[in-house]
Amino acid sequence: MNIDRIQFLTVPVSDQAKARDFYVGKLGFALLVEVSGPHGPFVMVGPKGGETGIVLADRPVGDLDHDARVHLQLTTTDVDADIGKLRAQGVEVDDSEEMPWGRVTSLKDPDGNGIGLLEPSGYGNWPR
Repeated sequence: MNIDRIQFLTVPVSDQAKARDFYVGKLGFALLVEVSGPHGPFVMVGPKGGETGIVLADRPVGDLDHDARVHLQLTTTDVDADIGKLRAQGVEVDDSEEMPWGRVTSLKDPDGNGIGLLEPSGYGNWPR
């Protein structure tokens, strides 16, 4: 496997701005990303100097049920090689697809939790 870090965790929140202010203002996290995305605002916070971010989602994200506890987003240096290795082990994993932030695929853990696997482009390689 070529996974080298956890990029971010998705945390469902009822109010993105209020959650951002709590994580940044109260916990001292850095505001890593705050941009308008195709599904509305994308807000990521994280510990200063850390490599893992927390996405604050006030609505369902992709196929993630808003009531889910977390969505793991992992990065890799070779998503297609990892897909092959996962499939060889009997894991159901989607074909990769090219996105602006890199090549991506998704799978689920044994409990049905979503896992995204990203071979990042420069745009998708935050926070680094």
